[in-house]
Amino acid sequence: MAQNKYQNKKNIRQTQTKNNAKQQQPVAKPFSWIKFCSKVLILFAIVVAVVVYTDHKEFFKADQSNNHVDRKWKSFYKFTKNKQVDILLCGNSHIITGIDPFVLSCATSTNSFILGTPGVSIVDTYFSLCDALKHTTPKVIVIETYAISGNNDKDNGSMFQIMSFEAHNNFWYKMRMMPELFNNDSWVKAWSPTIRNHSFLLTNKEQIDFNIKNYGKLSNDQNKLDLGRFSRFDKGLQAETLAKYDSIGAPVDGSKFTVSERSKKYLKKIMTLCKEKEIPVLFLTIPMYYKHIYDYEHWKNVLAEELKKYPDAKWIDWQMPYDTTTFTPEIFENTYEANQHLSNFGMTVTAYNLADFLLQNNPYHLPDRSQEPQWIADFKNQPHFIFNQNVPSGMSGYYIVAKEKKADKFFVKELSVQQNQNHDRIFLKVENRPDLPPTIVAEFVIQYQNQEMTAPIQMQTFREVSPILHKLYIADIRKEVKVLDVKY
Repeated sequence: MAQNKYQNKKNIRQTQTKNNAKQQQPVAKPFSWIKFCSKVLILFAIVVAVVVYTDHKEFFKADQSNNHVDRKWKSFYKFTKNKQVDILLCGNSHIITGIDPFVLSCATSTNSFILGTPGVSIVDTYFSLCDALKHTTPKVIVIETYAISGNNDKDNGSMFQIMSFEAHNNFWYKMRMMPELFNNDSWVKAWSPTIRNHSFLLTNKEQIDFNIKNYGKLSNDQNKLDLGRFSRFDKGLQAETLAKYDSIGAPVDGSKFTVSERSKKYLKKIMTLCKEKEIPVLFLTIPMYYKHIYDYEHWKNVLAEELKKYPDAKWIDWQMPYDTTTFTPEIFENTYEANQHLSNFGMTVTAYNLADFLLQNNPYHLPDRSQEPQWIADFKNQPHFIFNQNVPSGMSGYYIVAKEKKADKFFVKELSVQQNQNHDRIFLKVENRPDLPPTIVAEFVIQYQNQEMTAPIQMQTFREVSPILHKLYIADIRKEVKVLDVKY
């Protein structure tokens, strides 16, 4: 009996122990999609916040020391706050290395500006032009034709297309541009330097450190006038490069040139936009060396078929017919690669050629800004200012000898002297005539060692300097010589 009582108590304790164990075992909670999604959203928000912060602080920004695209757009926005652009040039690398806008401005007495980006198509030109026309109304828009080709694909986030996209300063306009310029996979990459350059953490930490240290500091050239020129090539075509054309042949096959449907579409958009705003368009083909392209005639015919849809626009094609006396080997970049550009010397030559075309009877009604104080202040320190313009009264480093004077054999528009450290330089600007030779001997009245005398001085033109409004002769003289007058 006692044993049964003990056994019953033991069973009761075991049952209670099992019940307690069951009560202590945690009950599985049902899965909650709300909580899961909340955690994902919180994590996503943290990632986005980090990216936005690092983008704002520019921690992952690539080296900007050679970002000429950003510099030119900042200069353009600043320039157009209180000034008009008269000649606006658009395109890709062929226009930014194909025309010197400082020379063009000085030769035409206007404001010219290049808004171009290397490696982009006519699609980028359209959106750049739309942005530009919100800030200025040019008298003529020049479109370089090399950008009118390409394919029908949207950009995959190439470096230069992103540089151009980033340079625009209007957020909502960039939102409109983005789906037209980039494919879906490149949208985030286009907006965020952190996303596209996150590998800097492993490969280029020095750049991150530099960005952190220099955040918010303005570069020294922020106030420098940048008109979109990109000078890169000091040397023209060299003998060893020229030899390749004879031994290998042309590196570019013009028979393969096509104009894509996408290019046609955006060219039409450009022409419609310009027509609505009543701004004339001038198409321009910057040349490559005449042996550089095989069967350019086919290329030209395909392009002409498209451009003839816009009969109101003129087309300057420097590739054909080709002027061998003007477009000599020295005006081209020393390369046999397919994408050939102009040398710095070549940019000057083409700028004068374009200026001559634009000023012939002034069909585009370009203004003459040569007497405007602001225009003079912008350009007077450019070397081609003095070649093309009269010396402003009181300009430091110059003295004026004569103006509007009839000499024995020509009419003197201006005779001035530039005072330099080692020698002085005479600038003789005479009325232009087709019979004037490249070299003359002029008779000057000079003062030397306190004596006045007449002296013949040989003067010559510079091949790369072709002022439109006068003929320019130049000669260097000793500093002890003071020019008093000119007779011949």
